[in-house]
Amino acid sequence: MALPRLDKANLQRFLRFGIVGGLGVAVNLGMHALLYHVAGLPDFAARVLAIEVAVLHNFTWHRRWVWADRQNEAPSLAIQLLRYHLGTLLSSYIITLAAGWALMQVLPDMPVRETAGHLGGIGCGMVVNFLLADGWVFARKKRNVTGD
Repeated sequence: MALPRLDKANLQRFLRFGIVGGLGVAVNLGMHALLYHVAGLPDFAARVLAIEVAVLHNFTWHRRWVWADRQNEAPSLAIQLLRYHLGTLLSSYIITLAAGWALMQVLPDMPVRETAGHLGGIGCGMVVNFLLADGWVFARKKRNVTGD
């Protein structure tokens, strides 16, 4: 997996990725608020479920908008979804939850403590998520090159 070049096309793709990610943050926070404050789920359970809803939201937009130009050359939908979940297991679950937990340990007890910790964790996973999506999840299939 090579790092993407810093050219205009990739900067535009990263901007679209950021827009989708911003919408995903809103989905994530909204679901967390509903599950934690309204439904009364424990904070950790609400975070895990909110992340999964945001992951599915983001995958759909990434596939149809951010990396739409690669769909004819990319792996199947099932492979992309599997890879996206594996990638987000690292970037959105492990990093988001670990960083959020770490922030919760240092933040003072205040009304927005859970939200602040959650937002910090989301930010930490963004770059890793983009690199995995660009270089693995939505990567073009490798073509066989022969010397003929």
